[in-house]
Amino acid sequence: MLPIPIVWTNYTFITSGRVLKLVPCESCSIEYVYLLEREGEGSGTSFYLMNEDGAQADAVSSAKDALNQYLENDFDPIPCPICGHYQRHMHPKLYVPAAWLQGAQLAVLAASVVCAVIAMYCTFTYLLRFNNQLLWRMLAAWVVLAVFGFLGARLRVLERSRAQRYDPNTGDPQPRIAMGRSRASTRAEFEAQQRERTGGRALPWVIHNPGRADATGTEPAGE
Repeated sequence: MLPIPIVWTNYTFITSGRVLKLVPCESCSIEYVYLLEREGEGSGTSFYLMNEDGAQADAVSSAKDALNQYLENDFDPIPCPICGHYQRHMHPKLYVPAAWLQGAQLAVLAASVVCAVIAMYCTFTYLLRFNNQLLWRMLAAWVVLAVFGFLGARLRVLERSRAQRYDPNTGDPQPRIAMGRSRASTRAEFEAQQRERTGGRALPWVIHNPGRADATGTEPAGE
């Protein structure tokens, strides 16, 4: 069979944007503002140079859609610049699982895989040659696998419980306040600064840049 060359051009478009996030503090009821910056990337492919404009348009469209999703739904864990309080929805991004717990979960997972292989092998050999010795081996293998499964489930429950109890607001609030002041300002401060800079003209709350596009050359492949 003669090889059939497949030629295509893959376009990649990357765009970035910024949006001002307004956050009501759960602790002191102050509203504060910080700037969220994200990038969106999209791609489009044209085969045999038949849809170059369409591929570029697909890359631009998918990149902008991805960026809009990030800007609308994502957030940075920024504490209140007044009291240093991290809001509840920010806690999952701040929580770091314990190293020993992650290691235990990996060890149990590896042991479970080994036990599953052994249990399947014991079951297969028992089905080929029925006898009591093979039966007990099969039962023992499945019991050990069940034990490791139970341990894995308990570790997941423990991890979930630790994550739910995690509170980043304990301890001295001053470092958190300093961090908040470095990234955010109160709504009143922001609006006052905006009026000073623009002479009363409102700034857009969402700011995008035009983005950039890249295209990879055509490549032969296939047969």
